[in-house]
Amino acid sequence: MDPNEDRRTKTEHAKEIEHDVDVDEHMAFVEWLAENPEDGALEFRATGATEAVANRTTATIGRWMLGTEEMGDEREHVLEFGLPPELEDAMGYLEPTDRYEAIEGALSALTACINGTVVYNAIREGIDVEDVTTTVRAPVDLRMLFGIHDVDSADEMYGELEIDVDVTGDLSPADRSAIREYPMRSPVYTLITLEQPNRPNVAFGSST
Repeated sequence: MDPNEDRRTKTEHAKEIEHDVDVDEHMAFVEWLAENPEDGALEFRATGATEAVANRTTATIGRWMLGTEEMGDEREHVLEFGLPPELEDAMGYLEPTDRYEAIEGALSALTACINGTVVYNAIREGIDVEDVTTTVRAPVDLRMLFGIHDVDSADEMYGELEIDVDVTGDLSPADRSAIREYPMRSPVYTLITLEQPNRPNVAFGSST
């Protein structure tokens, strides 16, 4: 093979790889999803079990569904939730420890989803995004949690969510305009910011 031809082949192939994703295969998946929305429907799950210490939970993530097919038999991710030690100390814990709080877990998930959403859509539209860093802040009032306020005060629990998305790349004004809309395509953004009518199913079992 001509060395120049080999170099051209590698260059052309490199252009088809964005953020370590094969663009052709990625776009084929997007087209399949557009044509097969029921088969491409996802269900993600998480299970949290209480520990002996109040407000400490071990959560596990594993199985999920694609369409009607169960996936992820071999997956097992473990997340340990709790509180910062200063809060545990103030709240009377005998042995304060440092874990990430559940709200921090939700906010971290939001940053990850926004980052992924920006990159996916940049790939789709051929926009040269290099890096994305998302920072989320959520001011929270815990009085409803501790029974000081009734549940009808739920809309007063949070102040305005602050979301900062920093994007770097060789971006034209049109690229920047398109990117500004991308975070609102994030599934976790929708989960957190839009009303999701729900009433938890509470079941009871005997401890004996």
